[in-house]
Amino acid sequence: MRGAAMKLGQLLSMDAGELLPAEWEPILSRLRQNADAMPKTQLVATLENAWGKEWHKQFAYFSLEPIAAASIGQVHRAKLHDGRELAIKVQYPGVRESIDSDIDNVVGLIKLTGALPKHINIDPLLDEAKAQLKTEADYLQEAQFLKAYREDLAQNEHFIVPFVVDELTSSDILAMEYVEGSSISSLDEGISGEQHQVLANDICEKLMALTYIELFDTQLMQSDPNFANYLYQKDSGKIVLLDFGACRTLSDHTSEHYKAMAIAMQNQDRKGMELALLELGLIDKNMSSKVTDIILNACTIASECLQTKYANETYNIKAQGLIKRIQNETIPLIADRTATATPKFDVALVNRKITGMVLLANKLGAGLDFKSALAPYISPVVIKD
Repeated sequence: MRGAAMKLGQLLSMDAGELLPAEWEPILSRLRQNADAMPKTQLVATLENAWGKEWHKQFAYFSLEPIAAASIGQVHRAKLHDGRELAIKVQYPGVRESIDSDIDNVVGLIKLTGALPKHINIDPLLDEAKAQLKTEADYLQEAQFLKAYREDLAQNEHFIVPFVVDELTSSDILAMEYVEGSSISSLDEGISGEQHQVLANDICEKLMALTYIELFDTQLMQSDPNFANYLYQKDSGKIVLLDFGACRTLSDHTSEHYKAMAIAMQNQDRKGMELALLELGLIDKNMSSKVTDIILNACTIASECLQTKYANETYNIKAQGLIKRIQNETIPLIADRTATATPKFDVALVNRKITGMVLLANKLGAGLDFKSALAPYISPVVIKD
């Protein structure tokens, strides 16, 4: 399997057991599996179409065996004659053309399970999802995002963003720097419990800070928090950032009202939370008071991470059972016909990024000082009309 169907499965779940109905798991588990790599004949034809018959002469080395096969493309290692080590991402033929039908087919399967309440209209979000995936399938656009992101983080010592080789990049092929690193999901290998805790805290602290930078500073967010998009260099302590197809430019409105939401959560101000959620489209005035109260209760539970009393005090999401408590609070929303707010798509993507970072911290058992990390961004806040 490959293409938009697989990508949608990844968008829906990084950890279905934590957040999504059990009925979805058989479908999503298949969609989360590794993609099928291209046959070599198809790969060579794709490279010849992009670079010409003698494409191989540009390289000192090019491996026809992929080092990774993802939803819309596979990655190959290469080396230029000037010594630069590259990762070449090659898109599967036909991916862009099949996006609409792939998404429709997956949503049809999910509806057949009965897990998606019939009263919820997700068509506007699906239209946005199709447009977003078509953007992700344009590697020229991804190259522009990558370069902008690299410039934004040029002075940040905690992250590595690969460079782009423009002359080898097209809408179907992205040539970028190859950077070594270890998967953040394999941190337990060869280290003790205490070492793991220090490492988990360090990684999640840096990624949480990056999320705040994206949301409140640069307003350019890499909205796909798939764990495979991050590598960790144990020697340097730096995090390598990969895959910029899902970047999204955030509006001032979105950034400012998330800031207002953060302030309200820190103050446990339910009225302030309600106003911010209304502006973000996460609740609406057609909802019953019961639904609004459930959502505000969930936000109040989530706000515990901002209630630390001492400098540098950390909050451990996993140890506190935060995700399960929020899930238990919000279960009644599935059956309530008034729980139908449809946020703007960039808000949905921001929520996915934040949720992904929370799931990562939960998976690794990280303890984080959310309050101190957020402090530089939440005072003062000015909401524009």
